[in-house]
Amino acid sequence: MEHKLLKSFVAVAEELHFGRAARRLHLSQPPLSLQIQKLEAELGTALFVRSNRHVALTEAGHVLLGRARHLLAESDRAAQEVSRVGRGELGAVTLGYTATASHRLLPELVPRFRKLHPGLRLELLELRSAEQPEAIAAGRIELGLVCAPVPAPGLTETPLLRERLLVALPKAHPLAKKSRLHPRDLDGADYVGVRPDIEPAWAEASLRALKLAGAVPRLVQETDTKIALLGLVAAGLGLSVVSESLAVLERRGVVFRSLPGLKLELTLSALTRAVPTPRAASLLELMRRVFTAPGFAPSLASRHARR
Repeated sequence: MEHKLLKSFVAVAEELHFGRAARRLHLSQPPLSLQIQKLEAELGTALFVRSNRHVALTEAGHVLLGRARHLLAESDRAAQEVSRVGRGELGAVTLGYTATASHRLLPELVPRFRKLHPGLRLELLELRSAEQPEAIAAGRIELGLVCAPVPAPGLTETPLLRERLLVALPKAHPLAKKSRLHPRDLDGADYVGVRPDIEPAWAEASLRALKLAGAVPRLVQETDTKIALLGLVAAGLGLSVVSESLAVLERRGVVFRSLPGLKLELTLSALTRAVPTPRAASLLELMRRVFTAPGFAPSLASRHARR
């Protein structure tokens, strides 16, 4: 049964008048009559009892009316759902993220996303930055949040958030007495870093920037995660240069001091295919709006420098 024929049947069945039904459907009466005749021929039974002054449903017509209303409603719902999926408003989007993105970026993003896209499920998968390009290529994730730069041929990188750097120090460290530090203050100091194979861009860039500023700290320990890094700093193994968002964790035994002389920022970026899926495009557009808005997330550096 064609959608058009069912729609015409319901209009006539509800109006019980071919003229009024035709006007409702923006048709002339003869084509409407032909459509009803076609539907009756297809079903092999009369749906209406007609006279010059009266139109009534047959028993078969009564049965079809309820079914036709249901079928038309389901058809409309299906069309709306498919359209919403095509616009990226329904379904699930898988987002890969490096641990650094969980400190400031995800807490800002996830509640807004859920409010704006209640029909779209957000699935989160923690991955190292270097692993995310392959995960996108393999279809495991649709969009990634990485510490840039990351080699990602064929993918599009969208910078979202640039963070200044702080020095994380054991609370009893002599340098903790200063409100702010110069990179040269770190020269020869015991240093805790993140393994280069975990976050290569970050590990290499931070040490390179310190060296250019006249400081070569003594690397005494490397860790797999920045959370573990804070633990080793708290244990007194050494100090470290970290992104300002890490300071929100407020680890006991660790103080943070600003480092204005270090010309380096940590950039958190989104990675997508050159032509992202509609779902990923919706999420990326929200990221652009949130993290490029003037005044977003004022710097933590000055606040922690005073502690």
